[in-house]
Amino acid sequence: MNVQTVATSPAGARDYKSTLAADWMVPAWPELLAAVRDGEVQFTRSLEAAGLSDSFGVSTSIVHDYREIELHAVILGIVSVPRWSEVRCKSYLTYASHWIDDFFDNPGKVPCPERLLTNRHDVSHALASIDRPGAVGFAMARRARHPRAVFKALHRMFYGGLVQRSTDRSERARLMSEYRQVATRFVLADLADAIRDLNPSAYWTTNKTVLELLAAAEVQVDYTRCEAWNLLYAPAIYCQDAEEERARGELSFDDDAPAIDDLLEMIRLGDRFLGACDGYSRLSVCQLDFVARSLPNLPSEIAAEYHKILARQRSHASDQFDPGLYPHIAGE
Repeated sequence: MNVQTVATSPAGARDYKSTLAADWMVPAWPELLAAVRDGEVQFTRSLEAAGLSDSFGVSTSIVHDYREIELHAVILGIVSVPRWSEVRCKSYLTYASHWIDDFFDNPGKVPCPERLLTNRHDVSHALASIDRPGAVGFAMARRARHPRAVFKALHRMFYGGLVQRSTDRSERARLMSEYRQVATRFVLADLADAIRDLNPSAYWTTNKTVLELLAAAEVQVDYTRCEAWNLLYAPAIYCQDAEEERARGELSFDDDAPAIDDLLEMIRLGDRFLGACDGYSRLSVCQLDFVARSLPNLPSEIAAEYHKILARQRSHASDQFDPGLYPHIAGE
């Protein structure tokens, strides 16, 4: 069956700050929020300096409320607490990725679909294909420590838009196959091989997360670990927007849309690899807990899978967590 998105979030996207503050769920959350807002200011100033805000505005999305971008930036910054310069960079990249994404997937904003399809194999040519907005992609690469990770993420987003706008099933299948090759670049063979066994339309949803983009702000980029987290988070991000994107014509396929069981399989694969590579840290589990509580439209099956992971981490609380600092993670 296809995913049915239902509002299961107890807090909701607009009330996430109460979840941030509750029982010290997110450590140093006022400083986190301040750094996120600094990153937003840096991005909007860069748009103004490039003359893009007058032409296209600060917000380009018709799907996301602008305030929801702050929620995403907060979520993505949690694992960098208290490295505030890193949080500011991640916030900049989050706002920039939301801004440029509509020029990849919104039929009303894509300047020349045929040219985008022709230039899809080279990310620099792909960015040039969207004309002036493509400059934001190059600015993102300059802002980060690891430009290669930024360009890989943008290439995935670009392919995500190609698939999302395609109305031909055979073309979508070919593009999804190409997407997998782009997305598993620099990923260890064991995980890349396991990804080949996933439903292609489910794996395509990882174009919604591209966490290597945020890792580009960190000291090192572990592409395999990033991909495991992409697998774990993509179902939630996809379900947050799927119905709205479908209603507005940004999601053109239904017959081969991801099924809930395929999305759950993807979460479990990511979880297995994170467990094997010691990929769960205090802050990454805090991040997952916050997502499970604050992200809107989370299907009950996906929320339940996240809570299984959190419960398993609680069982290791004595090894991994300080119960006084992280009461929601370490147990009540």
